[in-house]
Amino acid sequence: MPRIRAGSIEQHKALTRSQILMATQDLLEVKADISLGDVAAQVGIGRTTMYEYFDDRDDLIAALVESSLPKVIGEILAGLPPSGAEERMSALVAGTLRFVATDPVLGLILHRELPRLRERAQDRIRLAHADLIGEVGTVYSEGVEEGVFRRIPVDLAARLIQDSIMSAARVVLSAPDPGQRLEAVTFEVKRFLLQGLSASADLKSE
Repeated sequence: MPRIRAGSIEQHKALTRSQILMATQDLLEVKADISLGDVAAQVGIGRTTMYEYFDDRDDLIAALVESSLPKVIGEILAGLPPSGAEERMSALVAGTLRFVATDPVLGLILHRELPRLRERAQDRIRLAHADLIGEVGTVYSEGVEEGVFRRIPVDLAARLIQDSIMSAARVVLSAPDPGQRLEAVTFEVKRFLLQGLSASADLKSE
């Protein structure tokens, strides 16, 4: 029986799970491809013990995102200005791109690992984005009410905006120096979205 490292078995399991997730994040900061064996060695547990906590590598990666992403999203949303849909949308774009381009683990997972994961793990990661996508829809709706954004179905608008931001993030990440490319890409995607969503676009098409 493994040595209990906390006051109870439940606390021991919670501690070990937390240590596994922290070790996974640490390892991903230094190399792209890690295995359950790599993580087990980092934590100091047997590989078979890993399967008591995670089914496989996909499960582990999805769990890491689920445990870490809500805090990041909370910080992005906390940084939005209190009013003005265009200003809030600009800040949302800038904050999301900055996170994806500069976070050494989560940003890369979302764009490097996501396509490689099985559908169930991908769905879990997308669900972890729910608050961010919901805020995109909220800010868009505010813009419609203010008369600055043209009216299209909210679910479609939120998805188009989010996909545009994520596509821009992939451009940043593919650059030799992502930090150097960040400012220019952020400027262009903000202009692209604000012009495309502008209520004046409807007037010009009439």
